[in-house]
Amino acid sequence: MIIDLHNHAELSKNTTLTFSDYIKKSKEKGLSFAITEHNQLYKNEENFSENFAFTGIEILNDYGDFLVFGAPEECIEKRNDMFKLIEFVHENGGIIIAAHPFSGYGICNVINSKDANEIIKLVDAIEVYNGRAKEEECKKAYSLAREHKKPCVGGSDAHNRSELFKCGTKFAENIESIEQLVAAIKDGCCEPVLIG
Repeated sequence: MIIDLHNHAELSKNTTLTFSDYIKKSKEKGLSFAITEHNQLYKNEENFSENFAFTGIEILNDYGDFLVFGAPEECIEKRNDMFKLIEFVHENGGIIIAAHPFSGYGICNVINSKDANEIIKLVDAIEVYNGRAKEEECKKAYSLAREHKKPCVGGSDAHNRSELFKCGTKFAENIESIEQLVAAIKDGCCEPVLIG
């Protein structure tokens, strides 16, 4: 099963995409997706489970960009203290992923390498493939994940239609709930893939 773990819809800035755009394209490609809005949890009356969709949050703070799955939306209140944020996410059964660490506002571009490494030790996974990152940035992210023995994931980071389903994360088993998603990533039962 492939899930594109990093995407934006109408609640994020600088995007023209809606939840309906993802549903249409995901059905065409036979893939699943997650909506990870900036600093908020996407809420929509449409049934996520019927559309094989998941929700997470892309936390934007002074330490970089991070994806959170399985933790309550209140985690956003902790975003300005990275260590308290990680602790809160873990205490509430969630995971936190370093998004595009060498691209855009990724952790390795934002803070010094010593502090970045201390935070990378505590996160649960690293986004190795990002649809908006350059190939060299993805290679660096993969090396960082290997160095820290972290699971690797992928997501398109889509903000417009041309960016939909560029890359994702392949899971060994079908994922039918956010709890299964969190467990599979924690256990490293996943790998980043290029979709096209």
